[in-house]
Amino acid sequence: MRYLLRRLLYLPLSLLLLVSLCFVLSRTVPPLAQDGGADVAYSRAYLERYRAAAEAADRVLPLFYFSLSNASLPDTLHHIVVPAHRELVTVLATRFGNWPAVQTYYRELLHLAYPDSDTDDRTLGTARRLLATSDPTQLATLQGQLRGPRTLAVRAAYAQLHTEASPWRTLLPRLYWHGTANQYHRYLGRLLSGDLGQSLTDRRSVAGKVRRALSVTLLLNGLALLLVYLLGVPLGMYMAQRHGTRFDRWATALTFLGFGIPSFWVATLLANFLTTPAFGMDLFPSMGLGEPPPDAGLLSILRTRIAHLLLPVWCLTYPSLAYVARHLRTSALNELQRPYVDTARMKGLSEHRVLWGHVFRNAAFPLITLLGSLLPALLAGSVLVELIFNLPGMGRLLYTSALARDWPVVTALVLLNGLVTVIGLLLADVAYTLADPRIRLGKSSLR
Repeated sequence: MRYLLRRLLYLPLSLLLLVSLCFVLSRTVPPLAQDGGADVAYSRAYLERYRAAAEAADRVLPLFYFSLSNASLPDTLHHIVVPAHRELVTVLATRFGNWPAVQTYYRELLHLAYPDSDTDDRTLGTARRLLATSDPTQLATLQGQLRGPRTLAVRAAYAQLHTEASPWRTLLPRLYWHGTANQYHRYLGRLLSGDLGQSLTDRRSVAGKVRRALSVTLLLNGLALLLVYLLGVPLGMYMAQRHGTRFDRWATALTFLGFGIPSFWVATLLANFLTTPAFGMDLFPSMGLGEPPPDAGLLSILRTRIAHLLLPVWCLTYPSLAYVARHLRTSALNELQRPYVDTARMKGLSEHRVLWGHVFRNAAFPLITLLGSLLPALLAGSVLVELIFNLPGMGRLLYTSALARDWPVVTALVLLNGLVTVIGLLLADVAYTLADPRIRLGKSSLR
């Protein structure tokens, strides 16, 4: 029990590290997808929508509980939500060390780039390019292209940056404490409440999209995992018991082929030759999960689901089944050569009891180790299988979201996959304690 409690204490730390990594990944993508070229990114309407999306995603808050910078940067820099604008003022403040002058220049430049009334396109375009660049050379070049009375305030503010520069401020460190009003704290709070944000493509709830896809993937991978252990464990044990026989040679060859043949290739062949009437073997439904009629009975629903899931479940099952059977065979062969096996036989125990009552318990340790990696491996393998058979699961959702650059959905799926990995490792630790009671005592049993 103490061993299991120690393992459980590591679980919150692992989850916190995983959540922190997903938070960093989520902050590297913009809160609003850009549809179009540079002209769209420079428009007032896009900036207004970007600001609204940033406020909805808490991007107007500080990043963490505290921040460490220099004296030339204020603690309100996070209020500038557009990354290009924030990079511009950061470069200027670090270069000249005078934040009030930088703030004046940025305010005048914004007024010039997005005036209340229309202005000539050349001045407006130059001002918007100034907001989007942080290179000092290009900044000076674009600044020299400003002409006309509308640009007097911007040119005066730019000259003030040079005349009132205080670069020594960048040498002074400054620590800012932001409290709980920060993005990381809000991110943790939303995760605990089940809020994963909004999709960038259709503005729907990410949690709702993941929940619908998760039900399909859990059904698909749950059946595959059940078949892997129901078929792989007896196969591996009997291969070890009949070592050197014709059954062992054939089973070894078949598991070697099953482990080496890619599942997506087999899935493609099955989808082409067994689900289409063009080849004369229209034995299974072609694509999808199947939609039984609303008034269908339980048997009708089961027949529909089984007919649609049989091929994809088998494509996910056979590689892992071969992997489990081969590892268990190797481990059981080593255990069959131990002295305790001869002792059990001399006591008159049957071969079945020796195999399953003594050998299997010790040979199952590599099998338990595989449990921690088999769950995420099944999720990763289901991506291509779900695409080939057009199943609306997490694999297909991950693929379509990555193509559409819908990063909130991708980040949520990465977080969920990491959570499954952590749970798989925890289940492996629990299975260790059940298989060998000595592990519960930890290191004290060795003393």
